[in-house]
Amino acid sequence: METFLTIIVKVLGDPTIVLGIVALLGLIFLKSKWTDVLLGTVKTMMGYVILMAGANIISPALEPLTKMIRKGLGVEGVVPLYWPAFGESMTKFGTEIALTFIIGFVLNILLAKFTRYNFLALTVHLQLFWCGFIVVVLNAIGFSGVSLLAVGGIISGIYFWIATGISYYYIRDNITTEHANFVPSVFGIILAGTLGKLFKKDSKSAEDLELPESLNWLKDNIVAMIVIMFLVNIVFAAIAGFGYVQKLAGDTPWILYLLSSSLSFGGAIAVILYGVRTLLAELIPAFQGISESLLPNAKLGLDYPTVYPYAGTSVMIGFLLHLLGSIVATLVMALTGFTPLVIPGVQINFFEGSLVGVYANARGGIKNVILSSFLVGFILQFGVALTFPYTGILVVKNAAYEAIDFNTFGLIIAKILSFFK
Repeated sequence: METFLTIIVKVLGDPTIVLGIVALLGLIFLKSKWTDVLLGTVKTMMGYVILMAGANIISPALEPLTKMIRKGLGVEGVVPLYWPAFGESMTKFGTEIALTFIIGFVLNILLAKFTRYNFLALTVHLQLFWCGFIVVVLNAIGFSGVSLLAVGGIISGIYFWIATGISYYYIRDNITTEHANFVPSVFGIILAGTLGKLFKKDSKSAEDLELPESLNWLKDNIVAMIVIMFLVNIVFAAIAGFGYVQKLAGDTPWILYLLSSSLSFGGAIAVILYGVRTLLAELIPAFQGISESLLPNAKLGLDYPTVYPYAGTSVMIGFLLHLLGSIVATLVMALTGFTPLVIPGVQINFFEGSLVGVYANARGGIKNVILSSFLVGFILQFGVALTFPYTGILVVKNAAYEAIDFNTFGLIIAKILSFFK
């Protein structure tokens, strides 16, 4: 049984393999030439590998900023980060998480097949994170064995399906009809879509900002990201103390250390965007083959960066305002003695803030980008704090899952289920 589960998790738990299988089957159903099948399958897998390579560069590029924020604010507390939380979850409940994921994944397929709402989540690592969170919460409440797997699997499958559907509802009119997102940031998408109604009469797009000639270089989104990230790093270096930053930099002058991390951040964005374009160029046409044969009109729920190319300026503003919202929330916590105190993880501020920025801009322009991104970042910190006591084994390790859905919808689920135990 353990060997079987290990194989299943290795196959279904690897997004590169899953997306490759989807492309392979789709191209076969389309009766493409074997050379096109080979190229399409490999390019789809390569696109995702490139995307994840960029994502992996971002984490170390953001690490100096995370440390400077913690030092500058002079606080210690919970830092919400996926991998430490998921790693601890898998160590304690690896089998339960694997089975919950399988049940949820199959249920999502059935719902997409036999209902009129044909939404299929395919952001596998984020789906696994969700299952890890649900299993830990259910265990903390008192569920175990079959009841844990049944409740966890059903909740996960329905969430995969609904989250992708909500994303498509908000993405289809102004961004794209080719795919949706499956990300645990649906609360942010809903908030951005709702608040956007406030700005319908004055919905100037962030992408249409008029700049003086001296600032035309900001129209190059990658260059703008690098420069703005460098300035943000400098600001927090001054707050944390340049002596502290020099210790982080080691033998490298602190200013070059921060410049290097800013360049790495911009380079990571460029890599991610190239990976997204490669992935979507092959995956979307290939999936039409499966859609026509097995899941008519189905829409895939894909990862955060797949919407970034549609609104580069919104990505930048969304990230910065989401981060600012989280920093302000942490300061409020520190000043009021709110516990546990939650420190911005920065990584989620980028991925979630950028996504919210794109959706907010599509529904209400730049004013909505500013308001929605800030509010989601602010709410996130308090959501993490309120959800933290329900996460059992993670409390001991001071670990927390980082995106907004874990700490809003997840909190609601935990409170409801706690009445049954």
